[in-house]
Amino acid sequence: MRKAALAAIAALVEENPAVVFIGSDLGAGTLADAARRHPDRVLMEGIAEQHIVGCAAGLALEGFIPYVHTISTFLTRRALEQVIVDVALHNLPVRLVGAGGGMVYAPLGPTHEAIDDFALMRAIPGMSVIAPADPREMTECIRHLASASGPAYVRIAKGGEPDVTGELPQSPWGQPRVVLTGDTLAVLTTGALLHECLPAVQSARQGGHDVGLWHIPVLAPVAEGSLDALLAGRHTVLVVEEHIPTGGLSTIVAEAIAERGLPTRLHRLTLPHRYPEKYGSQREHWELHGLSAAGITARIEAILRD
Repeated sequence: MRKAALAAIAALVEENPAVVFIGSDLGAGTLADAARRHPDRVLMEGIAEQHIVGCAAGLALEGFIPYVHTISTFLTRRALEQVIVDVALHNLPVRLVGAGGGMVYAPLGPTHEAIDDFALMRAIPGMSVIAPADPREMTECIRHLASASGPAYVRIAKGGEPDVTGELPQSPWGQPRVVLTGDTLAVLTTGALLHECLPAVQSARQGGHDVGLWHIPVLAPVAEGSLDALLAGRHTVLVVEEHIPTGGLSTIVAEAIAERGLPTRLHRLTLPHRYPEKYGSQREHWELHGLSAAGITARIEAILRD
């Protein structure tokens, strides 16, 4: 998925003289061809996340569309003040493209685990928060942001995800994506966990259960009325996300249920509300906390038995 994001940005640099790329501490050769062709608009900085966000804000004030790319936790935590004061307060079109969303960098420990990025970015007025599920949707997202207004944060997953969104029914940008329809239980997810939810829901459907699956790529702003249509008439919802239980998708759904006074029972399958203490791969953490396909299947079965 990161390759798709970078390829889309490189294409935009070629097409649009207003697009600028700013990278921080990226691997050698990243966007090398684009940098040779457009050295004034492909900028590679060192480990200086606060600086590059401020730099992007300055460029945006001059009419450019900056795409800032580095590790998610450094964009959302280390540079949080610059994101708020330099970018969001001026409603600038700075695109914060964060690598290593969720537990991708789990082998490096809790300083690199983006388990609270949705909450931090959703709390910023005017900030769009987007979690594409596959390379196809990532490309669509990056290109959409070239003409969108206001700041945006994009979470990049690990990579290697198969393209599945191209097979889904077409919908306007920002709307929830219908993956499988079903009324007994609605499973809602975002980002890379769509690929874990899909086989779990398919297994339940093969067992004769009317379970549906929806992918929510845009967590902020939530498309007007989209949750109303999704939640209407559904008494049980399971939200699955690679995030702590506060501030992310499950919070969005809980707020929608409470504000509308719906008789909907909400189940949440998330990372625990603590900084991880164990080291290991992203998948090992998914398995530990029930976010793998097998864990999601078990949770669905438990809800259906209840």
